[in-house]
Amino acid sequence: MQEKYCFHMETIKWLSGILVFVRISETGSFSAAAQSLGISKSHVSKTLQQLEKELGVSLLSRSTKTVQLTHMGEQFLERCRFSLESLEDARKDLLNSSSTPRGRLRVTLAGNFGEDFVAPVAIALAKKYPDLKVELNFDNKIVDILKDKFDVAIRFGHLQESSLLAQKIATRREFICASPQYLKKNPPLKKPEDLSLHNCLGQSGQWSFSKSGKLRIVNVKGNLSSNNPRVLLKACLAHLGITRLPGSYVHAEIKAGKLVPLLENFSNLPTDIWAITPSKKKLNINADVFVRELKIAIEKDYADVLF
Repeated sequence: MQEKYCFHMETIKWLSGILVFVRISETGSFSAAAQSLGISKSHVSKTLQQLEKELGVSLLSRSTKTVQLTHMGEQFLERCRFSLESLEDARKDLLNSSSTPRGRLRVTLAGNFGEDFVAPVAIALAKKYPDLKVELNFDNKIVDILKDKFDVAIRFGHLQESSLLAQKIATRREFICASPQYLKKNPPLKKPEDLSLHNCLGQSGQWSFSKSGKLRIVNVKGNLSSNNPRVLLKACLAHLGITRLPGSYVHAEIKAGKLVPLLENFSNLPTDIWAITPSKKKLNINADVFVRELKIAIEKDYADVLF
């Protein structure tokens, strides 16, 4: 009995060392690994030293600024990742044997759409299923959902072919908008070319439209530019000019009569919104329920805005 207990404790230490080693390798720093694992930097350093001592090799070479894998470290990392992924798969298979979401759900998303339309669904899901731990990571850069172990990624636009499963959840439509006060004081806007007579807020350049399958591109300019949609919305509400924004930013203001949609007879090339999950074959009950609830919420409450 004593031998089995000692073996068990040694196994725990061994797995702990592997987790620390892999996290240092992924983050490139002892501090980042410690923060990610929720332990102290000194504990990370001590755990790695114990692992290297047991193996009898150096896995990492350290300097004051960088941490690099040794040749043996590179080989060991590949095997460790495979083993950890197998353990993670076993955990997910066990969790997914239940029809009730539980365990971890990691979602990568960005911007206003993520804040106002995706996050409320995640919050409702966490409230409904107390055993589900939801993690929402807002990041404007495109992450590797397999490498970074995300269950769901919200993406916009054209997607490249891959082994990932892509489900369309909405179509983002952009609205040309202005306040009623601005429109009263400026020339009428009946066709896209009339935009040349107006103060167009946003990045100066070209706006695209289509009608009857025919593409129309017009040059626009204005005295305020920004890559922040909320700033453009505020400027538009301040009667400064005309702007072009996704429905997720302006739907409430349009319904309230604070903004007027313009050039409705001219399509401005909508963009599809996708929920991406890691595999087309493996069941992930947490991701499946989340995406299903997200589709239901969007179709129920925002179909007139996003579709």
